[in-house]
Amino acid sequence: MPCKALAVCLLGLLALSSACYIQNCPIGGKRAVLDMDIRKCLPCGPRNQGRCFGPNICCGEELGCYLGTSETLRCQEETFLPTPCEAGHKPCGSGGSCAAPGICCGTEGCLLDSSCDQETLFA
Repeated sequence: MPCKALAVCLLGLLALSSACYIQNCPIGGKRAVLDMDIRKCLPCGPRNQGRCFGPNICCGEELGCYLGTSETLRCQEETFLPTPCEAGHKPCGSGGSCAAPGICCGTEGCLLDSSCDQETLFA
């Protein structure tokens, strides 16, 4: 009898967990939910004035970008969050977004980009 009770408990816990199983996966996978509101990425940098653009990238309009410094440590937490986030508003480069005046960042790094000028940075 204890084995049956244990099996029932495990099945109950399995049914209540938030994993993506074959019968309830959204099209495109767990992270491809289209009707979810996209949240802002975690704040980072001095006085939390920036936003995370990748696991080692923190950028802000007034502070520029930090890459691989202590200001970016908070950005590593973003990897463990279950929902996607959006850091910049204006798209630029190859899949990136404007992070600071003249700078376009994606999850892997940043590049200088004249389309990210001050006037249209967060338009």
